[in-house]
Amino acid sequence: MTRILVDDELRDLIDLPRVVSRIEQGYQADGRGQVVPLPRTRTDTQGTTLAWMGAAIPTSGLLAFRSYLYGSDGHDRGDQLVALYGHKEMELRAVFLGRLVGNLRTGAALAAALHLIQPSLHDVGIIGTGYQARNALACVAAVFPRPRVVAWSPSREHRTSFGTWARSSLGLEVVLAGGTEDLLAQTSNVVLVTTSESPVVTGPMLREPKLLLSISGYRRPEIDTPILDGARQVWTDSVVQASGPGTLFEGAERRSKLRPLMQGVLDGSIRNEHSTRIVLNTGAAWEEVVTAQLLYELATDRKVGQEIVLPAESTQTMVF
Repeated sequence: MTRILVDDELRDLIDLPRVVSRIEQGYQADGRGQVVPLPRTRTDTQGTTLAWMGAAIPTSGLLAFRSYLYGSDGHDRGDQLVALYGHKEMELRAVFLGRLVGNLRTGAALAAALHLIQPSLHDVGIIGTGYQARNALACVAAVFPRPRVVAWSPSREHRTSFGTWARSSLGLEVVLAGGTEDLLAQTSNVVLVTTSESPVVTGPMLREPKLLLSISGYRRPEIDTPILDGARQVWTDSVVQASGPGTLFEGAERRSKLRPLMQGVLDGSIRNEHSTRIVLNTGAAWEEVVTAQLLYELATDRKVGQEIVLPAESTQTMVF
């Protein structure tokens, strides 16, 4: 039985603590070398680009991929498809249509990383106040009891709207910083969820060690490159994707710094608060695999979505 699911049907099923917990399990599987990343591709079809990514976790019996399109200006239309398979059975369990799986796993992955690194976290700074920042804060608030939140973005309108949303939706009061340096002075744990094409955090701003989690730092210098070069290690949700062609970590010297996040958790190196630590979230496909599986389980329990029965393979000759 295959289930077809769209965003509007799934919103009421979302259990953020469970999503974050499932992502933590994915980090653990990645740290044990149990994740098989599939080659990530972007193919230009004369003006429209098809993006495709996927991963398998054979020990969990899972395989999934996501695909979407974007135009020559780099803006995607948001129409995405996620296909979830049973790995051993090679059966199609579910097809997800919309943006929810991709958006949900981004915020959940950031919250899961924070929880693995700082299980007793009390404060967090968020640079960026767009929809990804809202997703991230919602997930953080789901696993940490009433954290102190400091936020900053260049747009006064976005900052004010973000604070209003956090108060009404999450019951959190957000301190709106006066700039990036002000935010860094107020918190040691910083999540960067920006679209900036230039460095947001530079060396002179880091007057004391920080924990920096970035969703874009492996592709563009959201964190200034001297900080990356000065780090002994950089942790990530996917070493393969963080060091892929066209990334800041494509070169051998920077690539050699990359470690799976869970490795740093297990050996304690990522909890060393005497040094600035950097975590790069690449949007690893395994995050969508485990998120899609949880949503599939919840939808099946509640009988949400359209069920279809795919015909069994026939041994007879097919006549067209």
